[in-house]
Amino acid sequence: MKMRVLILAVVAACISLPANAQLNNPNGILFDSLGNLWVANYGASQVLELNPANGTVLNTITTGLSSPTRLLFVSGELWVLNTVGNNITAYNDLTLPGAHLVRTITNSNISKPLAMAVDAYGDIYIGDNSENTVFALNIGGGLVETLAKDNSSYPFTAPGVLAIHGQDIYAGFGGGSGENAVISYNVGEFLTKDPQEITLYNDNVNTGPTGVAFDNADNVYISEYYSGTAVRYALGKGTKPTLVINQGTGGCEGIALDKSGNIYVSNSSLNNITVYGPSGGAPIRTLN
Repeated sequence: MKMRVLILAVVAACISLPANAQLNNPNGILFDSLGNLWVANYGASQVLELNPANGTVLNTITTGLSSPTRLLFVSGELWVLNTVGNNITAYNDLTLPGAHLVRTITNSNISKPLAMAVDAYGDIYIGDNSENTVFALNIGGGLVETLAKDNSSYPFTAPGVLAIHGQDIYAGFGGGSGENAVISYNVGEFLTKDPQEITLYNDNVNTGPTGVAFDNADNVYISEYYSGTAVRYALGKGTKPTLVINQGTGGCEGIALDKSGNIYVSNSSLNNITVYGPSGGAPIRTLN
């Protein structure tokens, strides 16, 4: 007697956003304390707040934006890095439609910013892709320090991501020119002529790191633009990472984890955000 085998294909649910909130080259993503997902929608020059479970659009910000790429929450404000505008815009009253623009931070050194982080003292770190530098500004836009680590084994080539976690700053360099890595440094020592590397994350960081995130166990997640992958490292261990997702195409930008450990990856080539379980693998759902 022949037995029939039933094969079940698991297909990720696709959640379509409204026409006025279609993802267009989505870049940085992050969660707020309520579990809502904020998206820098680069191609539409807007920032979206989404319910990540059903794709409901909770807020849309357009005022002051010009091709936003990175997002941060700083003392209850949403800070947005604008790559074409060459500035940072900050918003409060985030529960109101459109929120409220409270300040714009500018400096003549900002020419093609692709990375942003803020330390506990309020210094703003900017990774400038065109100048291959990382520099720090104060909240008024004044230049604190410029760091072009061109005399090191890992020059600051195409800095595409900055993130601060605890006492350390994580800086990602790419450009496909041999310096493809995320490197952690002590924040207090970072703005020195030759800061000492703490950990080098370069195994499976192949071409262009664009996102860094952390889970509740302090594991480090790195998204890769050109290879379309994301890997997980144990904190402080720069070898033998776990490949958690492989989208099969380039364009991975931001990466963020929700409170349950699910992994969200934005893709500027596919114009979507894909959701994976804590172990990665096959996607759970896609927002587009």
